[in-house]
Amino acid sequence: MSVEDRAAIQDVISAYSYYWDGQDVEGFVTKVFVEDAVWEVQGIGASEPELRVVSHQAIREFAAARLARRKGKFWSRHFQTNTVFDHLDEISARTRTMVLVSHQGIEDHAPVPILSGVYHDRWSRTPAGWRLKHRLLRHDSHTPHVTKT
Repeated sequence: MSVEDRAAIQDVISAYSYYWDGQDVEGFVTKVFVEDAVWEVQGIGASEPELRVVSHQAIREFAAARLARRKGKFWSRHFQTNTVFDHLDEISARTRTMVLVSHQGIEDHAPVPILSGVYHDRWSRTPAGWRLKHRLLRHDSHTPHVTKT
């Protein structure tokens, strides 16, 4: 496992948080995901994802709509940590990363944790660097998260 590849993948994991939380839809889509990426969210014990978005265009549309609903109401922070590399070779990788998400309303004095879970990621090396091929969030709730925020 190359130290440089591990660092590059870690940088994209961090970029995911900064682009989403900074409401930079275009950066989120093009700097994080491959063109035909799959982005899924699934609750603990669920047999099917509550969200499945496929391709840059679909991710762009979903992210733009979701982030627009939040604008002027609250902001989020994604704290991703404890990344484990399950596989890494010259062209692909698999990682798991713990996540804690908080929201803070415009009038709130402090953030509130709203979600925890683990990202299960599959990566592809592209000419532009490492990008997510498939990101599955397995969150720690038995109720759907996507419809709540």
